[in-house]
Amino acid sequence: MSLTASDGVSLAVHRYTEIDPQRPTILAIHGWPDNHHIWDAVAEEFVQRYPGRYNIVGYDVRGAGESSRPPTRSGYKLPQLVSDIGAVIDSLGVGQVHLLAHDWGSIQAWAAVTDESVMGKVASFTSISGPHLQYAGAFLRSARNFRTAAQVAGQLLASTYIGFFLCPGLPELGFRSRLLVKLVAAFERIGARGRRRATPRSIGDYLNGLNLYRANMLTSLLSPEELPKTNVASQVLVPRRDIFVTGALQRFTGAIPVGGRVIGIEGGHWVVTSHPEVIARLTDEWIDRNISP
Repeated sequence: MSLTASDGVSLAVHRYTEIDPQRPTILAIHGWPDNHHIWDAVAEEFVQRYPGRYNIVGYDVRGAGESSRPPTRSGYKLPQLVSDIGAVIDSLGVGQVHLLAHDWGSIQAWAAVTDESVMGKVASFTSISGPHLQYAGAFLRSARNFRTAAQVAGQLLASTYIGFFLCPGLPELGFRSRLLVKLVAAFERIGARGRRRATPRSIGDYLNGLNLYRANMLTSLLSPEELPKTNVASQVLVPRRDIFVTGALQRFTGAIPVGGRVIGIEGGHWVVTSHPEVIARLTDEWIDRNISP
């Protein structure tokens, strides 16, 4: 099914199961350069391990998969992405949902669960390899001693690719030539250590998603606004071999909610495809803790 976002963009919503309003609903949000198919293996795990327990839904973020592309870069700004999440939740007719998100999906979801317009629609949140951008900015400014300075330096080194993504034209050339596509695949294989399940992607998934970085990174990281809070029960799963989002940064963001938890897990950045059974098990565990009686 598809729905029309507040600015006219068409969002493709994919239901892995039939929707039963009496069951908890998991809404999975993908990151860059993926589409909803990154959740296929996790959805299979949920269906096989917990048959009939959950409604499982994913959607293609604007510009990715079968969703349409905004006409301008401003269509990728976080307030619009938060609005999209709220619209998808409302379209399901199930009340609150349990968010499960990875990479830029987590960045969007953190913005959503700290936004009053969406916070009440979310019963729990499981984040993988994606921080709240304002907290990421605070983390990068947090160096007070040798230990924290080393952590900040480690994240800056891991984030050098972002500066390249902000350069006009160069990333597009690299992805259209397929050189950078092969490089991304190589990083996936290294992190997966033989357990990788390939996610189908189009060149548009790579290219359109660059606007997520260009529309949000600098303004959010440099924001002087007060750091937002949430009352949504949130857990952060930290892949130990993630070379793009360090454990220190993820733990810093994981401290946002009172009563949240941070768990280290095996795997690289794309742990969603290499260890879907771990993601399903820990998400189920967290949801079970936070289902209203």
